[in-house]
Amino acid sequence: MRSIRRTLIFTLLSAFTLVMFIASLNGYLASMNKAEGLLDDHLKQLAVALAQSHSVSSETFEDYVLEFDDLEGPSMIAYQIIESGRVIRRTSNAPIDSWSDVVLGLSYRNFGDFRWRVYALEVSETKRVVVAERADVRFVVAETVVLESIYPLLVWLPLLAVLTWFIVTWGLRPLAHLSLWIGLKKENDFTPIALEQTPKELSQIVQSLNGLLGRLGNAFQREKQFGAVAAHELRTPISVAKVHIHNLRLSLKEEANLKALDYVDESVGRLQRVVQQMLDLSRTQPEVIQTRFDPVDLNVVMQQVCVDMWSKFDQKEQTIEFHGAEALPRISGDGALLSLLFENLLQNANRYTPRGGQICVETRCLPTEEVVITVNDSGPGIPEDQRDMVFKRFYRVHHDNQPEGVGLGLAIVGQIARLHRAHIDIANNRLGGASFTVTFPAPEKLQ
Repeated sequence: MRSIRRTLIFTLLSAFTLVMFIASLNGYLASMNKAEGLLDDHLKQLAVALAQSHSVSSETFEDYVLEFDDLEGPSMIAYQIIESGRVIRRTSNAPIDSWSDVVLGLSYRNFGDFRWRVYALEVSETKRVVVAERADVRFVVAETVVLESIYPLLVWLPLLAVLTWFIVTWGLRPLAHLSLWIGLKKENDFTPIALEQTPKELSQIVQSLNGLLGRLGNAFQREKQFGAVAAHELRTPISVAKVHIHNLRLSLKEEANLKALDYVDESVGRLQRVVQQMLDLSRTQPEVIQTRFDPVDLNVVMQQVCVDMWSKFDQKEQTIEFHGAEALPRISGDGALLSLLFENLLQNANRYTPRGGQICVETRCLPTEEVVITVNDSGPGIPEDQRDMVFKRFYRVHHDNQPEGVGLGLAIVGQIARLHRAHIDIANNRLGGASFTVTFPAPEKLQ
């Protein structure tokens, strides 16, 4: 069902049309029977008039009959006056042979290439008056009168369709208001829905929605608090453990103990990075973040991130190049979050690029004034069928010799990009690895 309104209108019009058809058909049949009875009465009156007035000549009666008949051609009325079995008077269209064998009352008879409605009146034992009327003309006259009363119903059907459309639309206004109210809610708005006048039919829906919003709000608040509190509480003991490891390293002299301590230090370092990513992921959710955008020069932000991460590239003997466009327009954004975005992109490139590999960063401005940042690496790349999945939490691309990680870095990148209405494309580059292209909208388009 694509549209409740269209379905209701179509159903109601179909029902109205069916009811009107049945009512018109019944009215047509009843009216035809009534018209048939009226014409039969008229036929009887003609017979009685003939029986009572012998002064009416055949020619005069034919003129009267033709005046009654508005159709062209022979008269629709024929009669015979029969006395002692012999026809003493008749119309020109009546048969010459006597109708003395016609049963008394109403019946049908065929003559003169037509079917006739016949009424036989016995005036006396020797005298009979038989009047006939063409059945086809009777049917046309009766049907014309009946259809004239039915046609207005058909003519008014389009108006009924328009009225039905307006009535259904008016009746569905509360549902449209409810839909508009829900559509205007923000991602972090879990307040109950409060319509000014809630129809009885929508009360249960509104109550169910408010109950759902309340449960979602509580669950969302618990998740937000858990992520932030857990990550924050874990940072302190991890930092203390790092200090103790450092102090312990100074006191140990045996090589075997130092190697074991290095392994512990590396494990704690990984745990520290995971906790930091959890904290970053929690505080960069577009639904909960409260940020203020200012003009940001992405050349400056990118250069600073490259400088801050130089030691990590140097440890793996990787070459990093930065090609910044001149006169790059400033975008509207949060400088700290954008630094975190590019930091995670470069960490991803550093992690997947082998020792001695290359990483290239480029900034440029499109003719549409959109600002584009591209990060290329010489790592294994990302298969095309997995590129839509890498921004999901805890998803990791499957590679041989896969580096350590939990799959949160690119999820953070995706959240910050959505917050800035930026679009990220993933492709292969000339170095053979992955190419991440982040396109920021033109400053005047980001309101």
